[in-house]
This record gives sequence, C-alpha cells and structure tokens, in this order.
Amino acid sequence: MPELPEVETVKRGLEKELVGLKIVSFNLLYPRLLKTDKETLEKNAVDSTIVSLSRKGKYLIINLSSSYSLLFHFRMEGKLFHLSDLESNLNKHVSIYFTLNDGSYLIFNDTRKFGVMYLVKTEGMEYEEPLCKVGKEPWDIYSPQYLLNAFKKDNRAIKEAIMDQTIIAGLGNIYADEVLFASNINPFKKAKEMSEKDVSNIVSNSRIILDQAIQNRGSTVRSYHPSKGVSGGMQNFLKVYGREHLACYNCDTIIEKRYLGGRGTCYCPKCQHVKPSLALTGKIASGKSLVLSMLAKLGFKVASADEIVHELYKDQKYLNKLKDKFPVVFDEKGLNKKLVIENMMSDKKFRRNYQNFIWSEVKDKINSFMIDNSEDYKAVEVPLLYEAKMDKDFTYIIGVETDRQVDFLKKRNDEDPRKRLQMNSINTYDIHRHEMDFIIFNKQDEDDLYSHVLSIVKAIKEKWD
Repeated sequence: MPELPEVETVKRGLEKELVGLKIVSFNLLYPRLLKTDKETLEKNAVDSTIVSLSRKGKYLIINLSSSYSLLFHFRMEGKLFHLSDLESNLNKHVSIYFTLNDGSYLIFNDTRKFGVMYLVKTEGMEYEEPLCKVGKEPWDIYSPQYLLNAFKKDNRAIKEAIMDQTIIAGLGNIYADEVLFASNINPFKKAKEMSEKDVSNIVSNSRIILDQAIQNRGSTVRSYHPSKGVSGGMQNFLKVYGREHLACYNCDTIIEKRYLGGRGTCYCPKCQHVKPSLALTGKIASGKSLVLSMLAKLGFKVASADEIVHELYKDQKYLNKLKDKFPVVFDEKGLNKKLVIENMMSDKKFRRNYQNFIWSEVKDKINSFMIDNSEDYKAVEVPLLYEAKMDKDFTYIIGVETDRQVDFLKKRNDEDPRKRLQMNSINTYDIHRHEMDFIIFNKQDEDDLYSHVLSIVKAIKEKWD
C-alpha cells in the first residue's frame, strides 16, 4: 500500500504537469471506485481547471476551479499516471481516466480494485468525511501528550496503533516497522504501555524516516511507481522491512518476521527487546516433551504443536471442516486417528494436503503465542518443524535425539512401538540436523538431560540479558 511518502512523491510529480490543465471528460470503468454520484462528478469536474494539488495523510487531493476537489486513496495497488497515450495504457486495471485539454490523460490504474475516489467541496473539506477522520501527521504532533492520551487505554500492539490513520496519518506497514526499529520498541508491546520517551521517539523517528523516504521518492517494494516506468529508491535504505532472515545492520542478530493483524511485521529481536524463541524438534519419542517441561520450570513460556492439534481435534466446528475436506479418516464414531496415520503413510498426496490443512491453523496459533509472549523467553515443541516450513520462525532450533525410542514408547504403553516409529520416515530431521543451533542427546537420565538443558539456557541468556 502506498504510504505518505509515496503519495507525496506522486503529488509532487503530478503537480508539475497537471496544474493549469482542464478536464474535458472522464470515463468511469469501475463504478465502485467513485464514492460520489456520477452526475455530481460530471457537473463539477468536467470543464474545470486543475488549480493545485495537495495531500492529507494518504489522500491525494486535486483541487479544481469549480471549488470542488478530487480525493484519491490508493489503498493496496492504486496508481495515478499522467500519460500522453491512452490506447497502450488502457487495460482491465484502469478504473477511471480523465481526458485533459492538451490531449493527455490522467489514468487511475488499480490491480486490486480497492482504491477509492471522492468529489468534495474544497472549502472546509478537512472537516468533512473522509478527511475529518484523518489524524495528525508526525510533523504536526508537537507534544508527546497527544500520543500518550491516544494510547492511554489502547490494548492493541503499538504497531497496530501507529498504523491507525485516525491517530497518526501516513504510516503504513513499511514505515511502521522502520519507525519502531529506529525507536528500539517491541512492535507487539501494548500501546497503553508506551512511555513518554517511547512516544517522543516514535514522533521524531517518524519525521526522520518519512522525510528520508520522500527525498528518495518512496519505496518500490512491490508495485509502487511514482510515475510510469519510474521506481522509488527508499527500499535501498530500509533497515528491517523485507529483511527477514538477514542480519541486523546494528547488531548482526537475524531479523525475524511475525504476522500481526494479517500483516507481516519485521523486527530485530535484540534491538527491539523481543525475547528469543526456541523450537524443539526431533523424531518420535526422543524426549521433546520432557525437555519442554524442563524449560517451563526454568521460566520459559511453552507451547506444543501436538497439543494444539489435540485441542483442534476436540473442537467440533474444526472437525466438521476437517470431515468436509478429508472424509476418508472419519468413521461412525468420528475422527479415526489410526486412519489418519494409515493414509499419511500410504498416500503422499493425502499427507501433503492433510498436513497443510492442519499446519495452517497450528501456525496461526503459534504465531499468536509468540506475539502474546514477546517479552518472555519461549519454547515451542514442533516435531515436524521442517516439513511445516516453520524453521525460519524461531530464533533458535534445538534438536532432541535418543537411541531409546522403543523403551520410551513402551513406557507410554504404546500398543505398537515399531509401527509408531514408522512415522519417522516422514520426518526430515536427519537431513536438517546440521542446521540446528543445539543438539540434546537424551540418555534416559533426567539429571543429565536437565544439566544439558540448563547449559543451553545459560548460553542463550548470556547473549540476551
């Protein structure tokens, strides 16, 4: 989504070309774009001269001689181009185009069709919708008290709060990540927990970063272009956004990514005070759950992918969805776990589809667990870590191994340990073993195991505390 710098860049470029030109006609190709009736647009835009361009937050404003103004919000993929040729630029993505008196065209192109356009009276438009709901831009926030008051009872994560356009206008996903990194603030910390220093840093760094982005004509990360065939340059200066799995420029810690409110959030866990996360993985009956319990005793917040699946299997709504998708593993009594195992072992397509369906929900729940416990040390048991493609979601990966799997399964009163161990054939642990940060070998001696776990915890905390 174009943010304040991108909209400002488009405004500055169009301003040089459009002022003084007259709108001769328009063709509305996607009616849902227009939030004003078409007749009003015809009456007050056609034959009007463009007198100036302005901007408020992410809204681009074209002021007309008729005392009306066109307001554009680009949303996800909207682009406004001034072009001399219509035919080669007229495609299914064009929502509206204006014919100007010099034979050129003003074209609104929007792949996703989320963009909107309004026609409003110029005088007093800042007091009417939609502009009346736009909050202050960082340059207009003169006291930290403004944000302290706004955040006082706000239970949202601070990243969500600073992206609220009714509070701070102009910050979107890219620059919110950058501002919080520059301010050394955990993006998942609650807005109401911000100190005066925190909000002061947010304001000052918002100004600095947005100014820099404007100077560099915005960020061309995906589809944004300030004009046809022209790219922005701010993407070359981003410190965290889009840099997940790469080293932090400040401390060499690997940049991590979580999903907050459906948006990717990139951050440096070290610089932004997000405590590290540990993934425990290994083959069946290697002792992962025992290691997890030891970490819990050492103060870690813990979760288990297997336990999440067990809880999902108790949820009738989820089971109904599962049955619709995979009826072959259900009998008259409900979900038959033996049928699940049999089908997973014998049918690769079934295994892939079933695991992907389950993992989708498991990943969401683990992501929420990580965010809810961002200020704590945390560990998650994920047996099929690499198969689930979750290996990049953790700060550290700990492998748990043993040569006593059959003994452990017998202790659990497993009916058929040998058959159970066949499930290890779908676990790629051995292939990825060299990628792990720590390996724990479980000798069936709990004191020895605890000692090993404790040494790993001490090594991690020495780096982070």
